[in-house]
Amino acid sequence: MSSNLFAEIVFPVPLRKVFSYRIPEALEGLVSTGMRCSVSFGRRQTVGIVAGFTSQAPNYSRGIKPLDSLLDTEPSLTPDLLELGKWMADYYYCSLGEAYFAMLPTGYRKNPRAFLYLTSQGLDHPQSVEEVLAKLGPFRGINVERLKGGKVPLTARTRPLAEALKQESLGALRLAGASDNPQVKKTARPGGEVALPLLHAQQEMALKAVLDPLNLSTFQTFLLHGVTGSGKTEVYLRAISEVLVKGKQAIVLIPEIALTPQTVERFTGRFGDRVAVLHSRLSTGQRTYEWQRIALGQAKVAVGARSALFAPTRNLGLIVVDEEHESSYKQEDSPRYHARDAAIKRAQINKAVALLGSATPSLESVQNARSGKYTFLSMPERVNRRPLPRIKVVDLKREWQVRGEDRPVLTLALEEAIRETLDKEGQALLFLNRRGFSTLTLCMKCGDQVHCPHCSIPVTLHRNPSMRSAYSGQAGLLCHYCNWTGPIPEKCAACKDGPIQQVGLGTEKVEEELKAKFPKARIARMDLDTTRKAGSHGEILDRFRRRQTDLLVGTQMIAKGHDFPGVTLVGIVGADVGLALPDFRASERVFQLLVQVAGRAGRAEKEGTIYLQTFHPEHASIVSAVRHDTQGFWERELELRKDLEYPPFCKLGLLIYRAKDEKKAHEAAEKAGEILRKDAGKYGVRVVGPAPAGIFKLRGHYRFQVLLKAAKPQAIRQLLQSLDSRLETPAGVFRAVDLDPQTML
Repeated sequence: MSSNLFAEIVFPVPLRKVFSYRIPEALEGLVSTGMRCSVSFGRRQTVGIVAGFTSQAPNYSRGIKPLDSLLDTEPSLTPDLLELGKWMADYYYCSLGEAYFAMLPTGYRKNPRAFLYLTSQGLDHPQSVEEVLAKLGPFRGINVERLKGGKVPLTARTRPLAEALKQESLGALRLAGASDNPQVKKTARPGGEVALPLLHAQQEMALKAVLDPLNLSTFQTFLLHGVTGSGKTEVYLRAISEVLVKGKQAIVLIPEIALTPQTVERFTGRFGDRVAVLHSRLSTGQRTYEWQRIALGQAKVAVGARSALFAPTRNLGLIVVDEEHESSYKQEDSPRYHARDAAIKRAQINKAVALLGSATPSLESVQNARSGKYTFLSMPERVNRRPLPRIKVVDLKREWQVRGEDRPVLTLALEEAIRETLDKEGQALLFLNRRGFSTLTLCMKCGDQVHCPHCSIPVTLHRNPSMRSAYSGQAGLLCHYCNWTGPIPEKCAACKDGPIQQVGLGTEKVEEELKAKFPKARIARMDLDTTRKAGSHGEILDRFRRRQTDLLVGTQMIAKGHDFPGVTLVGIVGADVGLALPDFRASERVFQLLVQVAGRAGRAEKEGTIYLQTFHPEHASIVSAVRHDTQGFWERELELRKDLEYPPFCKLGLLIYRAKDEKKAHEAAEKAGEILRKDAGKYGVRVVGPAPAGIFKLRGHYRFQVLLKAAKPQAIRQLLQSLDSRLETPAGVFRAVDLDPQTML
């Protein structure tokens, strides 16, 4: 680079601008877009990413600061990731720095301790190192013996040496804790010859459709709708095999970390060490190690949760998004991207194939398939034509009428079904999408509920060991949003008189009742409380798969993607959970969850049976799930969404203003709403609100939201740009912008 160029640097801050830095003479010709650098930003030294270059000197009052040092010898972000980041910043209305830093593993986001490693590449005889160093006169002060010993710390002084050695094929840069660190556990993933299962006709048709654009290296998006147990994963595996034959790489996204052990096992069984795993439960060093394996081309298949989308592949051919309907693909913090949609964009940039799979596709994807934007593939039958499980509905209203005051967790029908399953040495899953013991703590006299002091939601009673140790062996109250904990109050805070009692149920209570009724059964629970330790997901699932557990109780962690051949019974303890939420997607989510959890039963030779306990057996979502009527649910729900002007028939933007002072938050939202309404007609946007958010107080902040509706997303972004040009968010108030929000709470 010539000396008249300035590097444009971005940072992980919500400022939609770049900052120019002077490139010092020692680094001329070495700086590239996508590289990390160390610079002075404000009053601190921090890491930035080179986003571009400019020949126009900025007019900074304190002068132009120099770029202090580079932290990469090769760009951390590949060209396609740089382009994807620009799209994310534009579409999701965030800063370019936020988008770029979201793509990096944790170890790359801070100023890491790095080392210069000596490589043997290019050495003809032992004196070659000294001879090369002799040619590099300015660096004679480097301790040659230390360098020959393996590594020297990489500092501002040794950085030019790193670049010079690299040109001589003698030096390599590595981060501490990465692939050359012996402290990092390197997991061997041996693959082997696998007897491939015979594909059924539907799998053959789906695979052929996917391979056509793969062979032509053309972009195309497929929506693979396959019922639970239809063999979607085998289609993914066969498609990836073809990608690898062509010398390309693949990315596989899964929605839950709980699915990682089983998914990794299946993929490494087929592809061995060519698989890299990326998810948040890995240590910083392990994640960096896996990242570098992908960047160096040692790993060809990246498997992981949402952020695995940003694996630094150099020749991408296929992106698989399994369980594409899952809301966990949506990032909750800025940049609030949806990994499914960003995956499609990355596939388009690379002229690759995006393959979305689900037994219960999102209505947005269904509509995209109907409009021709996606190619629809269907696998309506299970492998070997095994029947879908029978679903028996148990009406809790009638059950309670019959049993009066005796209202246990398990109905008589479900209890008897569990007993029969255990007698036949079978396994059962008990599903309830609520963790804890009791979901409400309230006064039996005035009805006042115990709420979190920092959030406007009721707290949950927990009896787990950590709670007992905190409260002298007693159960404790926990807020699932801010993690506030407290003891159970002795008296009502409102009326000062009424007795306190717990109502509602969670997975802890289900587990307790199972232990009481089936004392000889081996019982385990899988929820957020039992899976905090690294590797705990895999341990629980492995014991269950090995038939060392008879009954597994869990939340949505057990509902999706798992293949348990021994499970013949699934008990859905509370099918109504989530139906009453003030969210237009509530019915869709309940339907999806019921279909998914029901699909865990009867996946082997024996047929499966589902007992579904509900207070609303007539609800459309429950009726459709019981009948396995996916098409009917789509038709009804799409018609309703169209009438109400909700996605997929419009685009949504959500502005949330929050502050510790309720009045400040309300005034900021009101002022924004006033300006937005004045300009809304010009852009074809409908403004709703402001109004208190569904969870009005969260982590000590009061929240007001403004909802924006438009036919096209760019209309919402244009209106937001108009707002930002006319109004600054006041001090003490924080604003969040969420395009395509997945929750209205």
